[in-house]
Amino acid sequence: MRAPGVPHLWLAVLRLALVPVVLLAEQLVDHPVAHTGAFPFLLAAYGLWAAALLGLHLARRQPPALDRAEPFVDLAAIVALTYASGGPFSETATAFFVLPVLAAARLRPRVTAGWALGAITCFILLSVVHPNAREPDATGRIVSQAAYLALVGLAATLVSHVLHQRDVAIARLAEQRGQLATHALTAEQRERRRLAELLHDESVQTLSLARQELADYRRTRRDASFDRARDAIDETLAQLRGEIFELHPYVLDYAGLQAAVQALADRGALRMGADITVAVDPAASGRHDELIVVLARELLNNAVKHSGADHVEITVAADAERVELAVRDDGRGFDPARRAASLLDGHIGLASSEQRALAAGGTLEVSSRRGRGTTVRVTLPPAR
Repeated sequence: MRAPGVPHLWLAVLRLALVPVVLLAEQLVDHPVAHTGAFPFLLAAYGLWAAALLGLHLARRQPPALDRAEPFVDLAAIVALTYASGGPFSETATAFFVLPVLAAARLRPRVTAGWALGAITCFILLSVVHPNAREPDATGRIVSQAAYLALVGLAATLVSHVLHQRDVAIARLAEQRGQLATHALTAEQRERRRLAELLHDESVQTLSLARQELADYRRTRRDASFDRARDAIDETLAQLRGEIFELHPYVLDYAGLQAAVQALADRGALRMGADITVAVDPAASGRHDELIVVLARELLNNAVKHSGADHVEITVAADAERVELAVRDDGRGFDPARRAASLLDGHIGLASSEQRALAAGGTLEVSSRRGRGTTVRVTLPPAR
């Protein structure tokens, strides 16, 4: 059966392996009624079919039409072999279980359910029209086999659904990571340009002004020139310290997690004109410190740019099982379902934060409603 998630070669190998299993079951298990003379020829024909398909797969020469016909030939062969070897009492009937299991490899739950129903229907029909259906135990045998087939079909469908959901999630993550990589490169170039413009247009110009004022002070000895030079140097130092902090939270190295997060909050409060409170559990400090600061800065930047909030709360808590960073605001909120569209528009803050959390073995959850604010909660493994 065609399986996007499972190579066709392995399915061809399983098909060929079914032939000796059926043969052993018919030879080694006692039957109420012996199989007919046609059974060995049907089994040999199916074995040749399975071997030919395996050869075509190895040679990579199988036509697409033949590939689509494979499962129907398998079903017809199992029906014929079961009918020729005792109908409802045939050990070959167990081969019907293979059909929904192989269909599950297609990673399409509806297809798996369809093949399970088809296998059950074919088994019941061949059993009812078989001459052995008049045997005393035939009805019980048919009901029990059909029930087992239904159970296996249901299990295969559930497995197919789980595998399909997993593949969809993996594909979505791969797509998001590709988009993040593209946006990250763009953001890096944009940040380099911004930093170059700031250094040239502000820091360099301010220092040039300070040099002129110092030259004027040396010539005239006017205190006003000296004061302007000092103010220009102080302004440049503040700019450079701010940019250095954006590049790396150096406060974390010297003062710890609480001070680093508080420094982020102080800078954010100046930028957005909002009240930002910070609460950091000392037990949260440990191997995630730098990651927590990076995530808090990214989430706070999102709030600064998009929330329009009057109050933002940053909390870092910890217990024996996890470390939790939460950033809450009372801003305008948004529809969480639009996160994917936001990523396409180049808003990579939440997506990049989620990828960082996942890489550390954690999770990121977003709770938001329009006009009701936003809460982003990051859960990480224990700090120590």
